[in-house]
Amino acid sequence: MKDLLKLTRPTNLLIIAATMLLMRYGVIGGHLERGLQQLCSDVADVQRSTLILPPGFGPQMPLVLFLLLVLSTILIAAGGNVINDYFDTRIDRINKPGQVIVGRTVRRRVAMTAHAVLSGLGLLLGVIVAWRTGLFKWATIPAFAIGALWVYSTTFKRRLIIGNGLVATLTALVPLTVGLYELPLLQRAMDPAWVVELPNGDRYEMQPFHIELWYWILGFAAFAFLSTLVRELQKDMADVKGDAADGCRTLPIVWGMKWARIIALIHIAVIIGLLLFVRSQLLRDPFSYWYIGIGVIGPLLLSAGFTYQAQHREEFIRAGNTMKVAMVMAIGYAVLIRFLP
Repeated sequence: MKDLLKLTRPTNLLIIAATMLLMRYGVIGGHLERGLQQLCSDVADVQRSTLILPPGFGPQMPLVLFLLLVLSTILIAAGGNVINDYFDTRIDRINKPGQVIVGRTVRRRVAMTAHAVLSGLGLLLGVIVAWRTGLFKWATIPAFAIGALWVYSTTFKRRLIIGNGLVATLTALVPLTVGLYELPLLQRAMDPAWVVELPNGDRYEMQPFHIELWYWILGFAAFAFLSTLVRELQKDMADVKGDAADGCRTLPIVWGMKWARIIALIHIAVIIGLLLFVRSQLLRDPFSYWYIGIGVIGPLLLSAGFTYQAQHREEFIRAGNTMKVAMVMAIGYAVLIRFLP
């Protein structure tokens, strides 16, 4: 059971759950809180604690359904991780022979069954959430994710670039899914607009700001996409020996390690450039300046340096792990949104 759990990669699943929670409570909830704080600063002698809020103020998805959405996403990701290891057994025997689980401590039949159960439960929960929220069209999201993970593991992982792009797309879909559910429900709740009452009886109408919230959600999704592309390239460079033996056509195999390294560094440069633009034009408060500079750009630069110097598998793995630190720190910025000026 312990080795079967290892196949699901629990650390990655925790990051997925944290990302979705931070999109709901950090980005959406934090943005609503900023609106109230702005109201307090515009009206003299009014404290946040004295405001009379409309019923249901905050993220609109019922908590039970949101937790089911998170669980659905985690189960599907876990199933995808299991099936990926199932089909990667030959590659892993070359790249990391001491860490192979499928076919040794976990039977192949058990791994396949685990994939089917995890993915099936994830799909069922995803359909229930889509139905109960009235957004049934988003039942396509878990179905797409399951199909994409299967096709990636069986086919696209071994093809040039397309496999990397598919994994990056699925990673970006994690924060995006929260927005696809929460923001339409929020728009529905604010029509008619929410009315906030002050202690003196004055009433203020909360203005819809869904466009700004979409910018935040899409910004996190874009960062997840680009950073995952880099991390996938770093993993391909680390696994080139086993991939080549299995007939894979990854970028470092087809174009060579030099070009794979250059492309990864270019992507990191693009990410840093975009972060510097956002920091200088949109987030001008001192805390954002230092958080993004040290907490996010710092690990990105380290990952770039490790990638540039890497010659052996362990060094590429270190570069990829450093990229993961940058990704976690970027997600953590969502906690700070409610405190922005």
